[in-house]
Amino acid sequence: MNKLGQEQDSLNMIHIIKKAKRKSMLRTVIISLLVSVTVLFGVMIGNVQLVDWSSARAMNNENLFEEISGPNLIGTGYRDERSFLSGTLEFYKVKVIEGVPIPWSNKKVNYQVVPFFAFTSIGGSSSEPGVSLSDTKMEHEGYEYARNYNAINGQREMLFYIPGVDYNGKIMNDIPLLREMDQNKLAEMAISFDQYYSLSEVKQMMIPSGLTQTWYWVDTYHNKDFYKPYTDGNGNQSYAAPIGENFVRGFGISPVHPIDVTENKFLDALKRGVKVKGQHYYEFNQIYKYLKKGKAEPDANDIRILGMVVTGSVKDLQKLTDLSNIRGATLGSVVDKY
Repeated sequence: MNKLGQEQDSLNMIHIIKKAKRKSMLRTVIISLLVSVTVLFGVMIGNVQLVDWSSARAMNNENLFEEISGPNLIGTGYRDERSFLSGTLEFYKVKVIEGVPIPWSNKKVNYQVVPFFAFTSIGGSSSEPGVSLSDTKMEHEGYEYARNYNAINGQREMLFYIPGVDYNGKIMNDIPLLREMDQNKLAEMAISFDQYYSLSEVKQMMIPSGLTQTWYWVDTYHNKDFYKPYTDGNGNQSYAAPIGENFVRGFGISPVHPIDVTENKFLDALKRGVKVKGQHYYEFNQIYKYLKKGKAEPDANDIRILGMVVTGSVKDLQKLTDLSNIRGATLGSVVDKY
């Protein structure tokens, strides 16, 4: 073979090798794209399922917490904003007074598939908005605390007093205040008892006609020493403040399904809350351990009622003056009947 023929064969071989390389590269690119699309699709499907699970878990946990908190509050809906491996639930709540709803709060709860790692804003949840405002009369009488108001609608928030705790004599009684109000208004009032009672004893109390027992405040306070008077290094003594309605725990009648309730409603929510081990697990577990007092599990006899919430017309609420078991009474939300 002459020199020209050898050069031609070399050029042909080079062309064949380049063509083979292009085919190999194209095949590699196509395979890489297919693998990438498959992996991306798998990640998207996995993210959807994992976020679905996390969202459902967070929602269930919040619903359980709602069962033991929030006198006269019910949820009206929610919004679920999702991202990669995380999301944010926003819950909308109203307070219902004798069938009349009041916008109350929007609460945001962040959830993550992987704990402590989120692609949304960092944070756990937002609390119900509130504001404390000074009361001239209370300041004049030497109260060390102020009234709480809902920041969305300006309504008063109820306060509760634990039996046996020293409040330096500064315990509110809003029943006389009712005489100055429109008698046809509807309102809620928190009644703090003078001692602990069972639920059956509370239901047998001579509650004035026209009033509805809507919610029962349960003793969940494992560390009552926290509420004892405190003396600082300068000899100044401070006393306990009442507990706002956002921080009391108990159970009540659902405004949507107004059927009678028993202690089991509270106990069932506690058991499920401990089992879920969600955002509110610590509080569920603390209450559960306090109530069972070394037993395998708590029962109805372990539920002690510290107070209750009643609703009715302003006129009928004034009849509470005749109830001898009252230690404190604070007015909550007030609405028009129609």
